[in-house]
Amino acid sequence: MPEESLDRLHTQQRAVKVLEQLLARIANEKLPVITWTLSSDNSQVALIGTCDSDNADQRHSDFEAWRDALSATELPPEAASGGGTRLKASVIDHYQDVAIALIADV
Repeated sequence: MPEESLDRLHTQQRAVKVLEQLLARIANEKLPVITWTLSSDNSQVALIGTCDSDNADQRHSDFEAWRDALSATELPPEAASGGGTRLKASVIDHYQDVAIALIADV
């Protein structure tokens, strides 16, 4: 297996470990359920949490809950496709050295 493929595999394996820990926190900390995506591209964030409730106010609330739980740094908002604003935050899981991003279109 080429070295680049091994690096991608190892990144995904670490991201899965982080995701497992995050999912365990949902019940313990009463965090909202959001959609999580693992990236297979090393040029992208390894783990992305998307706050995708049907209601914009709920998406915003879910974003804030996860941002606070992860102690993530909020990034400047951007224009969302279809209007509105895209909220973004990021943090590094230092134990697994995995970048985590949170996004919500509100």
